[in-house]
Amino acid sequence: MDTLTSDELVARYKRKFGLAPNYPLSETMVRQHWDLERQLARELLDSRREERWTVFERNYTTLYSECPWLNDAVDTAAQNDELDFRHFLTLLKGARDVYEVGSGKGRLLSYLARHGHRCVATEITRERGERWTDERSNVTWRCCDGVNLAEFEPRGHYDAVVSTHVIEHLHPEDVSVHLSNVHAILKPGGRYVLSMPHKHAGPMDLSEVFGLDEPICMHLREYTWSETERALREAGFNRMEAVYVAPMAVRRRMHIHGSGRGYLAYVKAVESVMGAMPLTLRRKLGKLGQLYLFRPEVFMVAHKSHEG
Repeated sequence: MDTLTSDELVARYKRKFGLAPNYPLSETMVRQHWDLERQLARELLDSRREERWTVFERNYTTLYSECPWLNDAVDTAAQNDELDFRHFLTLLKGARDVYEVGSGKGRLLSYLARHGHRCVATEITRERGERWTDERSNVTWRCCDGVNLAEFEPRGHYDAVVSTHVIEHLHPEDVSVHLSNVHAILKPGGRYVLSMPHKHAGPMDLSEVFGLDEPICMHLREYTWSETERALREAGFNRMEAVYVAPMAVRRRMHIHGSGRGYLAYVKAVESVMGAMPLTLRRKLGKLGQLYLFRPEVFMVAHKSHEG
């Protein structure tokens, strides 16, 4: 674990969670979050499938209630919807009805709704959900467990499903169930647009702030491109594409993005080479991946067959 001064720890924590630089955060508050999140993560991993939604809802409500600065101190002045989300307009082109799993404060879907998409947002707790959005945003909010989606939504209904940095929070036992349910609620020819931290660049949860090599907080598992592609294929998706979005420094001048199967083959080859490297070198190369078009996240579009 890194040895940091109090000021260094607080500064690293603020950068990690996008908190306002002038927010009065103390080392005690950071360590309160650290102790709480490790405890909650263990409870999530130990939970039985039949009790999981109850445990997840309780634990995430506890997290955001006891660490309110994770909501209240976000540096909204630094957020730019166009820079953050414009590529979704391309990835979702032609999709009318869009369903998001784990919508947080609903920034992405509010942006998509402003551009004509009919949007359904979901969360397991109102601590991160509906109460944070403008009721005029034309986004419908619903609660669900994020896994058994077909128990909450009609099958074959949505043109697209979206999740951004959600799958790493799911119990590893539930990921295959989640993907199968996404496939079920999509129309024939629909698509699933998903992103999450890449395993080789992680950990990307609170563990990173304390210099750990593996996630032990609310990222219950982080994944690779190959693992994700295989899981999507097993869930019934018949074509997968990798998405590239240029780093923010480039996007401020030119919004470069695209997706394709050729790029998926490239990033899988890169991660295969990285996977054979020592952990320390792999982590460093993973975080510098933008230098060779390997972003530190898995970002994919998975297509459902037109035959269903």
